[in-house]
Amino acid sequence: MSKLRIFRYSAMDAIPALCTVGNVALIFWTFLNVHSLPWWGVSLAFAAVAVAYCWNLQCLSHNFIHNPFFTWPWLNRAFSVVETVALGVPHVFYHHYHLNHHWGDNDKKGPDGSTKDWSSIYRHSKDDEPEGFWRYVLLGYFRVEMGPLLRTVWRHGWDEVLQAAVETLVLGVFWATMAWLDWRCFAFFYLPSYYLGWAMSYAEGYFEHYGAQPGNPYANSVSSYNRLYNLLWFNNGYHQEHHWDPKQHWTRMSQLHERSNTSWRATRRGRSRCRTSSRFWRTIGGRGKSLFGFPMKITKSTRPHERSWRHLSSQFRSE
Repeated sequence: MSKLRIFRYSAMDAIPALCTVGNVALIFWTFLNVHSLPWWGVSLAFAAVAVAYCWNLQCLSHNFIHNPFFTWPWLNRAFSVVETVALGVPHVFYHHYHLNHHWGDNDKKGPDGSTKDWSSIYRHSKDDEPEGFWRYVLLGYFRVEMGPLLRTVWRHGWDEVLQAAVETLVLGVFWATMAWLDWRCFAFFYLPSYYLGWAMSYAEGYFEHYGAQPGNPYANSVSSYNRLYNLLWFNNGYHQEHHWDPKQHWTRMSQLHERSNTSWRATRRGRSRCRTSSRFWRTIGGRGKSLFGFPMKITKSTRPHERSWRHLSSQFRSE
């Protein structure tokens, strides 16, 4: 008799799955208890919720998008609804938005004056340079182009449209209930922490590509090999490797890096060309370091990566 398999790729996916449930629990707990907390407790809770949004976007939801956790499709769709509450957006929208990022790979503007990647740091710049850090981070959430996103969902058929409708309804009911029960907490705690978490995720995304080489599939991203960062962030630091092979499971990123180590070379980041980002680096911990002081590297490879391109083509061209 065959063994019952819950997880599609690895039992280790139970960890990010449970962390997502924990994120939802944290949102509910803070909402219900915020008035009983001292000022410092409210401050800690606010910071925890904001970080949880960023963490989920960069790690939990991110891994679920590329490698759905569960064997059964219905369970993956149910988990997508849970992620909707955890992220504050219909998860199916974020799913396609992120796949578009891999299709464009943070490209520069083409002849039509736009980018394939809706979240490219070049998309809203006035020249061929990356957009300023603060402008990208603070405005990024409000720039999501719903028209192309809705058309992408529509092209995936009625199952995807139904999933989007269910997730939108669940999120609407969730927000309406929060506003009805305690509009002050919703307006002055939930929404600001929600926005800050998304802004933090945009900040991380900016530095995962700033200083890299758009259009060069071997050096279009920035990696960090700090062990603590990758432990807490589910190996998200292997970002060039991830863009190289988006379907590689998060538990195997270090092995992917080691396998390709003989043909990959890393160079340390140079000084930022963006004045705003340069001041930010000095404030946080010096040039050539990431947001939390972890070393960042631009990694380049000399080996072909047709497998990655074939995978992305099959995923996004269908959209």
